[in-house]
Amino acid sequence: MTTSRRIFKNTAVLASADIFSRLMRFALAIVIARTLGPAGYGIYAFAFSFAEVYGVISDFGMSNLIIRDTSREKKYLARYVGNILFVETALSVIAYGFLFSLVGLMDLPQEQAVVVYIAVLAYMLTALSQIVRATFKAHEKMEYDATLNVIQQIVTVVLGITVLYFGYGLFALALVFVVGSLINLTASLALASARFVRPKFKLERRFLTYLFKEVPSFGLIVFFTLIYYKISTLLLFFMKGDAATGWFNAAYTMAVSLTFLPAAFMGALFPVISKLHVSSTDLAKFVYNESFRYMLILGLPLAFGTTVLADKVIDITYGGQFYNSAGVLQIVIWSVVLLFLNFVLTTTLTSINLQRVVMYATGLCVAVNIILNLLIIPTFSYIGASYVMVATELTTFSICFYYASKNLCFVQVQRVVLKPLIGSFVMAVVVYYLRPINIFIIFGVAVWVYFASLIALRTFTKQDVDVIKSIIGRK
Repeated sequence: MTTSRRIFKNTAVLASADIFSRLMRFALAIVIARTLGPAGYGIYAFAFSFAEVYGVISDFGMSNLIIRDTSREKKYLARYVGNILFVETALSVIAYGFLFSLVGLMDLPQEQAVVVYIAVLAYMLTALSQIVRATFKAHEKMEYDATLNVIQQIVTVVLGITVLYFGYGLFALALVFVVGSLINLTASLALASARFVRPKFKLERRFLTYLFKEVPSFGLIVFFTLIYYKISTLLLFFMKGDAATGWFNAAYTMAVSLTFLPAAFMGALFPVISKLHVSSTDLAKFVYNESFRYMLILGLPLAFGTTVLADKVIDITYGGQFYNSAGVLQIVIWSVVLLFLNFVLTTTLTSINLQRVVMYATGLCVAVNIILNLLIIPTFSYIGASYVMVATELTTFSICFYYASKNLCFVQVQRVVLKPLIGSFVMAVVVYYLRPINIFIIFGVAVWVYFASLIALRTFTKQDVDVIKSIIGRK
């Protein structure tokens, strides 16, 4: 199988699974929002945002270290997985012990505190399963990882909707996430041991020394990234209450759910670029350059179209009580365009052993995010928090683009952005005049208009055609 076809297969598998998983989670979010209202949904968003950030302590980016290193030398996979599972389990136990003191200091009501305890447990179990599933990604067998994620989402969403339907509330809903995570972990261990490698649970001093040297960079990247994705939700909860948190998080969750494609695409490319960095620098530069261009082609029309249709989208999904979320969506969707590009930049830098650059960049952005939120939220509430997300992503882009240009190759942004920008603007004008009709018809017309515009502008190159031919087996 050619590299192009392998990347396409893995991207398609991850994207398909991610689309399904995000749709399932989004369906559950809609049910939660409609069942519990803005205030109840705000409590749910706070508990799980806090749990996702706190749960990083147990994982600390170790799954990415496994993928990067063992995609080059698979003979070390059993040692990596076994040692890291042991370390991560120990960290999880210690972190969970400290959790009770931290929640006590926050002085949360008992119901909210219990939901936080359960949500953190669910995320820690998921972190352990990610270590095992790194086995599949190192072998570029993304279908195994995708299948397990789909199973977990089906179990979680079906059980979640069921407990809400019968009126069991947030406590039972949080337990559902624990069940889904536990199933994923058990299945991951069984499949990895049967098809690839059985983890070697033998601690090696030399390896642990290497691990503790490399892991902090990966871990801080994940931690800082989550902080600046979640800090607006957490600060809004404490400064403006449940409803403002619910309005913001409803729109932000919807916007971020659109990142399934860059997440899948760069997830498939991560082991590939890691190998190319060693074997073919020129090809690594080509992959990076084209990935940047493709993300602009995909991200810009989403931003233009969502800006025009935000109110209709919010009304269809969440209902009239979330009308205030439309303004949030019109703003945060532009942070998603930058996020598309940042997926390319951060994955590429990590693949070429510059994860420390990503760590420092995300750390700086956390500081920018927190300072701006503290200054803006008291006056502008959830609308201000929306603009902060755009500023944060722009800061990340600026830093990472500079270092990628310096250490790999420079992308001429003005050259690759112009045609997608024109195509997106033409599409947005058409969509604006079609607003009164059914949104699904608008979507179909928008896709056709956009790609027709790109073809008319001769956006796609001979290299694009060659890659497509390679993917379908005609070259």
